[in-house]
Amino acid sequence: MYEATVDGLASFAYGMLGNRAAAEDAVQQAFLELVITAPGLRGDGRSLRVWLYRSVRFTCLDELRRRGRRPEHLTDRLPEYYEEPVPDVAPELEEALARLSDRQRSLLMLRHVAGLSPDEIARVTRSNRGAVYAAIARAEKKLRLFLDPVVRP
Repeated sequence: MYEATVDGLASFAYGMLGNRAAAEDAVQQAFLELVITAPGLRGDGRSLRVWLYRSVRFTCLDELRRRGRRPEHLTDRLPEYYEEPVPDVAPELEEALARLSDRQRSLLMLRHVAGLSPDEIARVTRSNRGAVYAAIARAEKKLRLFLDPVVRP
């Protein structure tokens, strides 16, 4: 299960957090939780996949809330080990995604990065399919507005 889901989970977490180390931590946390709760889980592989995405999503949202309460301190010194991030997306898209709400960004990441179906997203977010379709449509519309050079400030 790890090999089948880790890349998608990591991409989703990175899209939510914008930080490779934090994304890796979120995925590791999900698998740790899986090991702890595995004896009580029921269902097939698709249910487990949804469970893992839900776990990563909650961890990412918690991290984003934590960052909001306690901003990171800036320094002019790099740690001893520092890996320069490699941009995966165009800066304009990254900026536009950052302007979305955490919920909107998570829905778009689940749909377009992780490739989950609206039914799976509804199970991850504990919502209904109709609400997921509507929320994704609103998020996509807002993203398009942010990317429109005429509208962009």
